[in-house]
Amino acid sequence: MSSAQKPHTKVATRRAAHASTSRTRADQLADKLAGKLAGKLAGELVKPVGRRPGRPQGGQILADRTQLLAAAERVIRTDGPDVTMEAIASAATVTKPILYRSVGDRDALVAALAELFVDRINVAASAALTTARTPRDQLRSLVAAFVGVVVNDRNLYLFVTAGGSNDDRLGQALRLADRSALPIAEQLAMQRTAAGKDPAVALAWAYGLIGTLQFVTLWWLRDGTLAPNQLVDHVTELLWSGVGSTEDRVPAVRRARS
Repeated sequence: MSSAQKPHTKVATRRAAHASTSRTRADQLADKLAGKLAGKLAGELVKPVGRRPGRPQGGQILADRTQLLAAAERVIRTDGPDVTMEAIASAATVTKPILYRSVGDRDALVAALAELFVDRINVAASAALTTARTPRDQLRSLVAAFVGVVVNDRNLYLFVTAGGSNDDRLGQALRLADRSALPIAEQLAMQRTAAGKDPAVALAWAYGLIGTLQFVTLWWLRDGTLAPNQLVDHVTELLWSGVGSTEDRVPAVRRARS
């Protein structure tokens, strides 16, 4: 190699070394930035969801409806039928918007709890009917089952019968009666058909039975003048024998007073 070519070779070598060094530093910088980005993304992925406006503690977006209804029952039992939706939401450890989103407004809550309440009455009545020997015993078992559930859940009963808005009070009462009376009407119709009697009376009898039980228990909870067993006996006597069983004694009473 000539002496004239040597300077050019040295310059080329230095340039190549500089370029290599520059690529190495660029690669290191890129790796460093990629590592930071990956770490940040990983941190975001494993970071627990925090509380946001309108969400319950724990970061849940939707609450379990069954758990909300159970919480509502607990606070109604302790605080009474006039409990507020705010108190129910607090007992369920959710915000009020979550309660409304998962269950509905107060009327929807009343309807949902009424279904659960009536189902308990039906279960209790079915269990009691299995041990009844006569038709009259069956009737008394039905009355006793209704009264028993009311006694055990007084505040919940008052909530589902009068806890909704005034605008929907009639619909609320009818929905409760429907769920209670329709199974009874079906059973009555089957029994009367089997006995060769007209089953057309079953629906009116069932609603009459439930209407009697609803209002007599509301009166009894307010005044409390009878023991539960006495109430059951009195209502059973009315429903089984009827007011007509005293007609033959009414004139005599009137004559004695005159």
